[in-house]
Amino acid sequence: MRRPTPRWGVSLLSLALVLVTACGGQRSPAISSAAQPRPCTTSTSTLAPANDDWTTYHRSGDRDGVDVGSPPAGRLVQRWQVALDGAVYAQPLVYRGLVVSATEHNTVYALEAATGCLVWKKSLGPSFDASRLQCGNIPELGVTSTPVIDPSNGTLFVVSYQPPGRFQMVALNVANGAIRWRYPIDLPGSDPLYQLNRPALALDAGRVDVAFGGRAGDCGNYHGFVVGVPESGSGPQVLFQASPQRGGAIWAPSGPVVLPNGDLLVTTSNTDERSSFDGSDAVVRLSPSLQRLDLFAPSNWVQLNDLDLDLGSVNPTLVGDDRVFQVGKEGIGYLLDLNHLGGVGGQLFSASLGGCYAIGATAYRAPYVYVPCDHGVKAVEIQGSSFRVAWQGPNFRAGSPIVAGGLVWDIDFDGGRLWALNAKTGAVEHQVKIGTAEHFVAPSASAGRLYLPVGSRLMAFSFAS
Repeated sequence: MRRPTPRWGVSLLSLALVLVTACGGQRSPAISSAAQPRPCTTSTSTLAPANDDWTTYHRSGDRDGVDVGSPPAGRLVQRWQVALDGAVYAQPLVYRGLVVSATEHNTVYALEAATGCLVWKKSLGPSFDASRLQCGNIPELGVTSTPVIDPSNGTLFVVSYQPPGRFQMVALNVANGAIRWRYPIDLPGSDPLYQLNRPALALDAGRVDVAFGGRAGDCGNYHGFVVGVPESGSGPQVLFQASPQRGGAIWAPSGPVVLPNGDLLVTTSNTDERSSFDGSDAVVRLSPSLQRLDLFAPSNWVQLNDLDLDLGSVNPTLVGDDRVFQVGKEGIGYLLDLNHLGGVGGQLFSASLGGCYAIGATAYRAPYVYVPCDHGVKAVEIQGSSFRVAWQGPNFRAGSPIVAGGLVWDIDFDGGRLWALNAKTGAVEHQVKIGTAEHFVAPSASAGRLYLPVGSRLMAFSFAS
């Protein structure tokens, strides 16, 4: 079992760390120490809506990860940072001047975006001590996945894990943190002690869709699921199970991709199957009621199962109106026809990305798909029914990139740096030492600011000139 990720202590962060941007050698202010957020003195009613709220993972249902409202990036300046009560894997959300962040201590925070002061916080219940389980690398479990906000009614939906080992969806009023309802999630035929909800939540057709896989190490009886819970909190759940076999995890951080017509795309991972294809290591198209409509799987799906080379380590990426890009741990990219995914071996085009053990979430701004690899970000240029690697960024453990202010932003979660890369060339525009973060985390962006989950801290930078 992996030990808990090291943290930068407050005493270390209090040191005057002088930061240098890579492009021009300019010195940036030292990273300030983190403290618990102070209560706000401004009423939440005075907070104005932003023109580019970030209310779901990677901003939109298609998970493109592009901030459309921010001005071009200029000087990078730290604005604030606060200490939270647990590790943060979830991407921060931004809504009407609030930044919402959830922790593994089962706490949800709403902070004023401009200052980091505390508008409200809500405990969803006790967290779960996972250190005693057979496998897994998250010692305290509470909220792991990225929540989602319905801006039409100001409801925040969160999945919480609690003792003795159960998942529930919780709906909160995003303005004040009041709980509107709780809904127990049923995962039939599995052991909830060995299920994990890492993928982000998605809104579709009046439901909140949430995906599940197993814990790191693949122990216990778990399945890949997508569960749809009514937004009202009343009525039966609907469910998709990836494979009748043990496994088939759906675990990439982005969660389901919502297509313009309301269908969903997810990608599954390895099972124990070796003979008859069972839905493992596949891109799957689902109806809004979670019925399987179509799928694609590589012709070497048995080898992927044998070697634990999950195709589902990265989300599918919608490119253009009718193409899908997929890559996984093997580092082979596949271009698919959205309207006919192709079954086993039916890709339009495939090619190696040149040594890319890919885990996390992509970002897409035409013509480039930005892919997180174990040695940096690669930009894959889509060229009709084929693609090529356009550039490779510097060598670091890439988290899940986004695009904002015309730059590609990514967190080196092991090396503890924020990187900003030129979107067309991969040239380094900024790099800032921020401290160690959790695996594959992603920043978010709104109104010329970045919000970064860094261990048990939340940091804000402005990047507008």
